[in-house]
Amino acid sequence: MAGAARSGTTALIESLRLHPDVFVTRPKEPHYFAFHGQGPAFRGPGDEEWVNRVAVTDPDAYLGLFAEAGGHAARGEGSVTTLYYAERAVEEIRRVNPDMKIVVLLREPVDRAFSSYVYLRLRGVEDAPDFRTGLARESERMAAGWQHMWHYRAVSRYADDLRTLREGLGEDQVRVWFYDDLQADFAGVQSEVVDFLCLPPLPPGAPALPRVNASGRARSETVQRGVRWATRHQGVRSVVKRIIPFGRREQLRSALLRRDTVAPDLAAELEPEFRDDLIEVARMVAGRRPAWLPREARP
Repeated sequence: MAGAARSGTTALIESLRLHPDVFVTRPKEPHYFAFHGQGPAFRGPGDEEWVNRVAVTDPDAYLGLFAEAGGHAARGEGSVTTLYYAERAVEEIRRVNPDMKIVVLLREPVDRAFSSYVYLRLRGVEDAPDFRTGLARESERMAAGWQHMWHYRAVSRYADDLRTLREGLGEDQVRVWFYDDLQADFAGVQSEVVDFLCLPPLPPGAPALPRVNASGRARSETVQRGVRWATRHQGVRSVVKRIIPFGRREQLRSALLRRDTVAPDLAAELEPEFRDDLIEVARMVAGRRPAWLPREARP
């Protein structure tokens, strides 16, 4: 699975992990196809912990992540960097498995960028006091070698990377879904993805996931500081993961947040920046499409 960061990839891939015929790696984002053969050395706050240390760049080590896949019919992972670094990724995908299917999730670009900003604020690493300031610092951060989550505008431009995947792997192997559809009909999207992967439907009564990987403003900064402390200490994180199931952890995390949205005037100011890119995306996507994708462009 690939997709733009903060577009629902975590929710979807964790739901697929519940399918008896699906194996998903741990970590779910090994970033292999983006960084294979080179150790990432991003220099932004938190980048060492969240990307540099967890990226799997050796081909044998990557294949080793699937050692326990057994007889699972579908085996995969969920690195969003596969889309953002598509030009580097596609050749290695063809080498590892030329028949690989790619599920791509996209989100309205301004909302996606804002969600990334809010997420980094929540993690305590974004010191820009507001979204506009974070946007103004983007180019200098990219030049300084900060990882993709800091690339607010850049990650929200999808057309070139989507085209690279489609042309490199074949249109029938790359399918696009939208964050909006996940929000409106999660089970329906899940069912379509399962069908795309040529798998039988999830069995009746399969457990449902709560809202996962949520972002927003902390209801209590004191509590949030405690959460940040726990996530920075591997021993604490390991204990929490052992005693609290994934779904319950996500319920608790969401309960600590209040929803936040980008200011309407700033959204209106930013939206024209992405229009040409979205016209190109619309020309590549057939079927059901969200309202923010231009209607005059047809595949």
